[in-house]
Amino acid sequence: MSFDGMARMEIDVRFERATRLLQRSWPGSTVLTPADIGLGEEQSASADFIAIIESLSDAGFLAYEALIVAPDGPMVIDAALTARGRAALDAGADLTH
Repeated sequence: MSFDGMARMEIDVRFERATRLLQRSWPGSTVLTPADIGLGEEQSASADFIAIIESLSDAGFLAYEALIVAPDGPMVIDAALTARGRAALDAGADLTH
């Protein structure tokens, strides 16, 4: 497997973790942090986390009240899986695209 393929698998795992965590808290909302979806504490983890949140939100799978970037890392406040996100998960769709 190529490095790109391995990197893609890791991104897929992180998307899966984020959406499953949101699914477990539905119909409520939750606070999401990089640690919640298996990212470390290095600076690249913050950038990866923000990219994942942005992608899920842009696709219409995630709604949230606020994205806070604090000195101790980013967090998403009141994150919730949308109806579109739930339908995609139920259908077994790939949420990474």
